Amino acid sequence: MKGLGNTIESKTITSGSSPITATPRPKPGFWKQHLSIRPEFHGDPRVELSRFRKAVILCVISQAGSLGGFSSTIYFPSLVQITADLNASQTAINASVSLFILFMGISPLVSSTLSDTFLIRRVLYIGFTLIFALASLGGGYANSAGSLIVARVFQAVGSGGASILGAGTVADIYPPEEQGTSMGLMFLGQFLGPVLGPPLGGVLAKTFGWQSTFFFMAIVAAIVIVELFFLLPETYRAPDRDLLKEMEEVKGYAAEGGDEKNASATRRTGGAFNPFQAVMLLKHPVVLLSSIELGIIFALMFSIETLAPVLFTNSYGLAEDQVGLTYLGAGGGSILGAILGGKLSDLALMRAKAKNGGEIVLEDRLSLSMWIAGFLIVPFGSLLFGFGAEKHLSIAAPIVGFGIYNFGMAQVISAGAAYLVNAIPGQGSSATAAANFLRMVMACIFSLIAQIIVDHVGYGNYGIIQAAINIVCMGLFYIVKLRGAGMRETATRKEEASRK
Repeated sequence: MKGLGNTIESKTITSGSSPITATPRPKPGFWKQHLSIRPEFHGDPRVELSRFRKAVILCVISQAGSLGGFSSTIYFPSLVQITADLNASQTAINASVSLFILFMGISPLVSSTLSDTFLIRRVLYIGFTLIFALASLGGGYANSAGSLIVARVFQAVGSGGASILGAGTVADIYPPEEQGTSMGLMFLGQFLGPVLGPPLGGVLAKTFGWQSTFFFMAIVAAIVIVELFFLLPETYRAPDRDLLKEMEEVKGYAAEGGDEKNASATRRTGGAFNPFQAVMLLKHPVVLLSSIELGIIFALMFSIETLAPVLFTNSYGLAEDQVGLTYLGAGGGSILGAILGGKLSDLALMRAKAKNGGEIVLEDRLSLSMWIAGFLIVPFGSLLFGFGAEKHLSIAAPIVGFGIYNFGMAQVISAGAAYLVNAIPGQGSSATAAANFLRMVMACIFSLIAQIIVDHVGYGNYGIIQAAINIVCMGLFYIVKLRGAGMRETATRKEEASRK
């Protein structure tokens, strides 16, 4: 495989007056490399990996990232069946949904901190996906609401811990000018999971029973584990580890790997392990303002997902498998939005780079198309879904409205995530985990209150509420576009000072 030669060249940097040289190491054998907890990639994966190899890695991590989305909604069409079969209360069933989302936010704090502390990604992908596979298997044998909830919690722990690593891996293997498109493609798995899960779950539940949805996810997870083991290298670079170790011995602090000023992967060692340390990055306005919009736009989308089964069953008389098919419109919107949004974000960054004499200004990634998507397309989708359901219009109205919403949402998240992962040098994984934590807490809250709001004010007014909330949060995000450079500089200075 290109980039995994038997030797590497020594690399020297200067810290103060003391030159530090990374010691080259020979490449270990195949099985030793793949069974190692910290296998080393010799060279820079952004340079050494071929485009095809990067595409394979992107495909694999996208699959790993899709597990949470699939499992979060694949059993939505069979909730009525599960309630009857387990003799469970509606409160217990709602808890299985809400706790899943909550732990999808907590688990990434652990995996991102492990990644940033021990300079690893690959073993975490495999380990957390294995947790997900075992929990899915257990969920298929659940015989009470309590055991089902436990299985769902560990499903969330496993899938959440693996999915958050994707943004860091993209930043490891792609230069900044290509990260928007790559991030959009990586997020396809996370976007498609929630919308393709219900159609598949409806068919499985109707044909084989609700337990089959859990067994199906266990099989998929096992396949992903095999792919991760054989196809995913460790993208933290071996020379950087050597440099880090030696710099710490000389100067007592950790250096960041990579060549770009805004390299995103955190590379530090030492210190107490604190999985909630990543959340503290929300104290920086650049992280908080970005995370609020990225969180609310996803949470409102998830609330529509939780409303859809009741809406299409009660108002349109659809069966379980038919309800699942209504999510395909949202899936189409997500695909188009993620691909288009990521590409336009990269183009905007490259054009601005040319105008700036080769200098990259991260805020240039937040392109005009993203603001059109957030301020106009997403609110229009909310209103069409809400009033289409409220007025009992053609079933196409809420389906198309949901699809339009997701088309806009995917553009905002693709560009916003690519921006956030590079916002604070050396804190990309943690910043992404902090944003994800806020996003999942919001999704948990809205999944609990969406039906209550609709019961009180109706679908139409809920659509207005969604549109208004999103416009306000996009306004907060626009502050980042205007003042982001200064915010990033301040945040970086404070983080560097806190690590000394």
